[in-house]
Parts: sequence; structure tokens; C-alpha cells
Amino acid sequence: MVMKKLKFKKLLNEYRSLSYELEYVKEVLRTANQEFEVYYREYCQRRNIDVSNLESKNKLKMAESFQKPAIDKEKVVDIMRSKDYDHKLIFREIAKKIHPDKLKQGDSRLEEYEEAFKKANDAMRYGKWGNLFDVAERYDINIKEYDEVNRSIKDDIKRLKVLIEKEKGTYGWKLFNCEENGVCKDNVIKHFLKTLFNYTIGGITI
Repeated sequence: MVMKKLKFKKLLNEYRSLSYELEYVKEVLRTANQEFEVYYREYCQRRNIDVSNLESKNKLKMAESFQKPAIDKEKVVDIMRSKDYDHKLIFREIAKKIHPDKLKQGDSRLEEYEEAFKKANDAMRYGKWGNLFDVAERYDINIKEYDEVNRSIKDDIKRLKVLIEKEKGTYGWKLFNCEENGVCKDNVIKHFLKTLFNYTIGGITI
């Protein structure tokens, strides 16, 4: 039992680390995707590339390129959802311990409990089991079936890795990683033009 509990803590820490990484990547992309579009248009203007003509012929591709990656919340549930464990068992224990309705008005813990319970509730709704067990671990909820629980967290780790890979596959992220390297940035745009429009400018290294 001790080894299984240690495995649980290790997996949960991995899940938390990936969660932070995903949030970081998403935060970067809120700006990076906009910067990519600006740089892409500036690059085309410098090269006298008729952007309007290219885009008018490829409207659907353009829309797909600048929109947010499609995999998210509900859709992720269908990708990898553990069916080996009844997660309602843990959720009920969480509700017994930290349901906000159990506190009196003015209790200093109210905001904390509301946030934690919302996190657990969302975990149940979207199948984000790592979040459920994160709350359980933080509030010392007793876990008995570590084998099944650990499998659930492993499933959620796979889910997060899929999301992170998807986000890091965007051109905004590639441009962000070029930092101030102009050659790297230009190569990202060349790759974009080649992939999207089959429009080639010199050699591409990316």
C-alpha cells in the first residue's frame, strides 16, 4: 500500500507539472498567435507577396490556421477516459468535507472551498481526473483503490500531453521560440506559406 501511495503522489505531481505547462503554453499563445499573424503579413509585404490573392483561394485553410486548436474540454473526454474507477466515490467524499454550503456565512474558508469544490465538480463533468485527485490529496481525502486511481491519473497525463503537443504545433508557438532570431522567424513564415498555400520562397529550415 505504501508503494502504491508513493506512486500516486509521483503521478499526481507529474499531472500538476503538465497542467502548469499547458497553462503556460496557452498564456504564451494568447499573444504569440497575434504576433504570428502580424509578422506573417509584414513578411509578405516585404517580399511583395499578394496575400489577398493567396488567402482568397484558401479561405478555409486560413480559418483553420488562425483558429484555436480544436481539441479541448468535452472532446478530450472522448479521447481518453478511464472507466476502471467510479470517480463519484471520491467526489462524494470531497463534497462531505468541503462543500461550501456546510460553512456559515462569513467563514474565512468559504472562497477557498468554493474554488476547490468547483474544480472537483468540473473534473467530474469533463473527466479531468487529475484535478479531482488533486483536490482529494490537498484535503486529505482517504483513497483506498490506488491501482484504479493511478490508472485514471495516467489517462489524464496522456490527455495533457496530447493537448500540449497540439498547442506547441501552432505557428504562433514556433515563432515565439525563435525569440529575436530573424532568420528563424522568416523560416517559420516560409514553412507556413509552403504548407498552407504550396508557395515556396528559397530554402526552408525549421
